Amino acid sequence: MAAVVIATEGGTFPGAPVPTVTLAPAAAVGCETAGPYSAPDRGSIGLPAGLGELCTSGPATISVAGVVLDGWDVQGGIVVDAPDVVVRRSRITGDGATPYGVVTTAAGAVRIEDVTFTGDFPEAAIGGDRWSGERVEIVGVTHDGARLGDGARLRNSSVHDFAPAPGGESHALVLRGTGDDVLVEDNRIELGDGPGRGSAVLLSPDRAGRRAEGPVVVRGNVLGGGRFTLQQDSPAAVMTDMSVTDNRFRRGAGEGPLRVSRRAVLDNNTYLDGGPLPPR
Repeated sequence: MAAVVIATEGGTFPGAPVPTVTLAPAAAVGCETAGPYSAPDRGSIGLPAGLGELCTSGPATISVAGVVLDGWDVQGGIVVDAPDVVVRRSRITGDGATPYGVVTTAAGAVRIEDVTFTGDFPEAAIGGDRWSGERVEIVGVTHDGARLGDGARLRNSSVHDFAPAPGGESHALVLRGTGDDVLVEDNRIELGDGPGRGSAVLLSPDRAGRRAEGPVVVRGNVLGGGRFTLQQDSPAAVMTDMSVTDNRFRRGAGEGPLRVSRRAVLDNNTYLDGGPLPPR
């Protein structure tokens, strides 16, 4: 069945009502001018090279399970309000008003592949629970790169070249929710140095009165920048199953590469040049 695109007057984007486009019902919402789908070249991150012209859209809400959004140039962001959604081979540019580039609601789950996020997202490029990102590029954003709620995963991706808003503070990745079942693996996370840069990875679970059960795994990444490159914002906010292993840290963080609870499992983390990290 072909896609039916319905313009609506108001949206349900967390934080503020905005105009939306609701996509319904379709198995795929592809852009013909972008060309047929093919797997990206080895090492590709973000919007693949060599695509045709992308189709354009404003802020959108996806409310039908299983939709595949492929080959789009979105100005604003996407609310995912249905399970099993895929967003791939697209560029999403913050417009300064839409809080997130992609965010899930309580009913939503999404896989994000080969997508570039850039521009002004007042909250973060990606947010919510139950999302996975693979070969994602987040570049030149003004606030947080991604907020990883429960069941969130980011792999084989690059987050870099932040442009913090005046007077604000950006973190590259923020682990939120209750700290349950989160994976950050094989990424390059480069927050940079200077004013407005907090942490490349900030562990900040909202535990709602209970212990964060985990597992939270930060493994095999290159991490750089910030005051503390990887920081647990309150050592008293204990995660019962957290491991930070096989990561390589760039030198030059404002206060140090790593500050986490002594309950966290640390193994085989070094500076990028092979030197040992200072004690946590």
